[in-house]
Amino acid sequence: MSKIDTRIQRNTEAFNTLVECLLRIHRNPDAFKSDKALIPALKNQSSTAAMRISFEIEGSIKTTVPVSLNTLKTYAEKILPTGFNGLNGLRQAALEALELAERKAQRSNKRTKVGLSMRVEELESKLVMHQRTNFVLLQALGRALDDIKSVRDAPNAGLRAHRASESIRALAAITSLNAPPFNSLPTPSENPVVKLEDYR
Repeated sequence: MSKIDTRIQRNTEAFNTLVECLLRIHRNPDAFKSDKALIPALKNQSSTAAMRISFEIEGSIKTTVPVSLNTLKTYAEKILPTGFNGLNGLRQAALEALELAERKAQRSNKRTKVGLSMRVEELESKLVMHQRTNFVLLQALGRALDDIKSVRDAPNAGLRAHRASESIRALAAITSLNAPPFNSLPTPSENPVVKLEDYR
């Protein structure tokens, strides 16, 4: 029994570390763009499951541990509210953020044919990102509608509170799959006035 528990704990830690790594790449791709092996590792699900990379988070160094793709799928379905599809979306978002950071580092010149071509590529990448963002937010909206009904139909205050708490956690997890500034839910204390320049 102890062996099974140890294996589950090890795989859970490996999965959580991979998620942290993908989120880190997604939010700060400039810190990873010098790693030339990283983009190929993010190109498909199997290579992402097998990658080993060290990264810093909150002052400590963490290292991803290679696992099988089947293990990755199993633990994604167990741990993430969005399941393996959510994890795969995070992989793709991290890859796109990293590729965009590399292109920006080349400092495209809009006055040349090559520069214009690079600019078009950047704009197409942004369009894809916004399309992906809309898809994720639609998932979150659908989840929110279901959860509102579930909270409404709860037979007592304790169950309503529990369902509301789970709903908030799930919506935050779904939203975190988006690229900044669309990756976090606003808190009630924040200014409700939307500043469009923040999203340009």
